[in-house]
Amino acid sequence: MRIALTGKGGSGKTTLAATLARTYARRGYRVNALDGDPNPNLAAAIGISDEDVARLRRVPREAFLEDHHDEAGNETSHLSHSIQEVLADYGVMGPDSVGVLTMTGLLGAGKGCICGQHSAVRDVMEQLASSEPQDVTILDTEASIEHLSRGTVRNVDALLVVTEPYYRSLETAGRVVPLAHELGLPAVWVVANKVRNDQDREAILQYGASRGFEIIAAIPYDAQVGEADLLGLSVIDHAPAAATVAAIGALGEDIAQRLGAAIPVS
Repeated sequence: MRIALTGKGGSGKTTLAATLARTYARRGYRVNALDGDPNPNLAAAIGISDEDVARLRRVPREAFLEDHHDEAGNETSHLSHSIQEVLADYGVMGPDSVGVLTMTGLLGAGKGCICGQHSAVRDVMEQLASSEPQDVTILDTEASIEHLSRGTVRNVDALLVVTEPYYRSLETAGRVVPLAHELGLPAVWVVANKVRNDQDREAILQYGASRGFEIIAAIPYDAQVGEADLLGLSVIDHAPAAATVAAIGALGEDIAQRLGAAIPVS
């Protein structure tokens, strides 16, 4: 399974991505989490120590991919190294054996765009289509919609659009979903996050119905998520019995069923 998450800044997509990765790993999947945000925070959200986070290096294209040109000048890309090999050189192994890689990063002030990095992420995700059934790749994207125009998430099995129950966040989802469909993604699902009450839930459902969204989960608001962030901990470690963790676990199971992913035999 190749799952990408997108959403407005502050929607909670990184926390959701991290908890989803840990949940899948605990169920026996072999999980790798790719941080596609140039302001990377996924490793910390997964529960990796500051010391190990400091060891992460951005993965250059050539570490993963080998590009070939045919006689007509058309370019094709193939994996030059396995993801395990790249992890050994550039990544870290987090709790529950979740492998973490940083795929994008700023070049420095005034140093230009990182379009090439986004194209590398897109090509890597394409090559991971041939992964084993027990493999899960979680891609956390930047808090914007530019990665959709670049096609960064073109080669995923499912895109989760994370939204909060207020107008600006819903409007962002309203822009993302049509763009994702234009890319031809096979599954584009909206996840409502930080839902406090039935009024929040109803507002999101009504908005989704008016725009033709498929909303597959409503993750409840939980103050323990904020507490975990203040303490520099992952929410699944800080509050493993939290309603948010349970809801994300149920979401992960639903996604696996929808994508026809077999439950690994541990």
